[in-house]
Amino acid sequence: MKKKFMQFALLLLAAALLLPAGAGAAGAPMNANVRIGITYGSSAVPGANLLNEVGSGYRLGYFDADLNFVQLGWTAETGVSIVKTQNVWYGPLPGSTLKGYSDAITSDVAVGCYHIQLPTAYASFDEALAAAGTVPGGFPAWVDGVYYVRAGAYLSAEEANTAMAGMEGATLAGTSSYAVSVVKTGTGTILFQFDGGAALSLGVKPGLDDGVKTVTWYALNKYYGAFRYQRLSGGNLTVVSIVDREDYINCVISREMSSGWPLEALKAQAVSARSYAANKAGRHTADGFDLCATTHCQVYYGCGSVAADTAQAAAETAGEYIWYNGDVVETYYFSSDGGATESAKNVWGGDTPYAVGVADPWEAAVADKISAYNWTVTYTKAELEEKLRSSGRNCRELVDFQVSEFTPTGNVRAITFTDNTGKSWTISGGENCKFFLGLNSVRYTVSGGGGSYYVNEDGGVLGSVNGAYAVDGDGNKAQVSGTPYVITAAGTEELAPAGTTGDTFTITGSGNGHNVGMSQWGAYAMAKAGKTYREILNFYYTGIEIKQ
Repeated sequence: MKKKFMQFALLLLAAALLLPAGAGAAGAPMNANVRIGITYGSSAVPGANLLNEVGSGYRLGYFDADLNFVQLGWTAETGVSIVKTQNVWYGPLPGSTLKGYSDAITSDVAVGCYHIQLPTAYASFDEALAAAGTVPGGFPAWVDGVYYVRAGAYLSAEEANTAMAGMEGATLAGTSSYAVSVVKTGTGTILFQFDGGAALSLGVKPGLDDGVKTVTWYALNKYYGAFRYQRLSGGNLTVVSIVDREDYINCVISREMSSGWPLEALKAQAVSARSYAANKAGRHTADGFDLCATTHCQVYYGCGSVAADTAQAAAETAGEYIWYNGDVVETYYFSSDGGATESAKNVWGGDTPYAVGVADPWEAAVADKISAYNWTVTYTKAELEEKLRSSGRNCRELVDFQVSEFTPTGNVRAITFTDNTGKSWTISGGENCKFFLGLNSVRYTVSGGGGSYYVNEDGGVLGSVNGAYAVDGDGNKAQVSGTPYVITAAGTEELAPAGTTGDTFTITGSGNGHNVGMSQWGAYAMAKAGKTYREILNFYYTGIEIKQ
């Protein structure tokens, strides 16, 4: 009866744990702890190594729906690895010089997935650990809420059955496809096994108590906080960093800016990063976490670059967000704008009223500090023709390429290409143009190529004859198409554009990024000029409130 009650309780707990947790709903403030996916999807791993740098040992358990840690066990080991409960081997990882656990047979150090289970159930981890110490190869296992002692890590059922011969009451134990084992790194020794089915995933909290702020190595990066290991659909391990919100912001701004930048710039970055994370929370719910660690969400490589000033920036703005019309906003930011930011609607489309382009007088003061602030890209006509054709545009011989629309702040909104048949293709949207041409920003001009055509004697200039009209000897008006010709003293000649520079177009630009929202170098310059983080944010984001 007791076991049935326990199983019923676990079902209720499982249902609770299926509810959303972590960073809250998009557009609302973040919870105190957040879940950041480090390895997942195609990058999920058979095994994951942990190594203490600050703090010692590990607490083992799971996180409930509110990300409270429920401890089930512990180990004093410094280096542990969490592996899926399938046969894995320790050695050089495929395609890497690093060592770890994988499906490939790279050495004779293996962790098999067949075990011997002793018949007694235990009420606590300590009781199971003590009993495991009396059995060769014994270890405690938590299975659906009950502690057992298991022994061995065999590669086949036959090996396990042979070893089990003569052990009264022992049974062959496998695991569900969601289980994981904690092993001593570099060995086949299991320290603890966790099997909570599909509902519960192993949580590992570095350190044996909360008296020390731990730092732990995983995948060549150092992290604050804890980790969770989930086997979605019974596959490899999805590794999630479960970290305090302000520690996460500290880590993000230490990568997005640099320690040593003016504090007010770091604080502006902290509020922007916190707001962006809150707005994007939940976009990876299907993967079992709130945000990923890449540019798809926000760059997060742990705490290896944090410093006193980045921590101060996070702490002095703790819990502050950028709000517009009752919601925490999607606070875009980028490296440098080259002289003006841009309205989101001109870059991506849609209506984002707080992301309005502004002329930026600040960046120029620090342009000499910004790598490749001014840049040029040169394309031949043939290269542009190939780009057009490979994108499905049946371009013949290219005769003209120009910026066909600038925004009010002087950034590019549309570009147009014309071939010698008079056919034109216009690409609209600053980001579409930028990606099509492979450029650094949306702020540039185009020169060269076919040059311009002079009109009569009034000084007017056409960048292309596309859309132009001519009057013949009978006074009839017709649109010019194809290659234009004129009558000269020498006869009929092809109309050549003035100022032609031959077979190339040169794109001259400034800045680096999409130009929407806050320029990070602009924030640097404003802070150097004595502006506060609030003044910086109110300059780059229109009509906002900054509050908790």
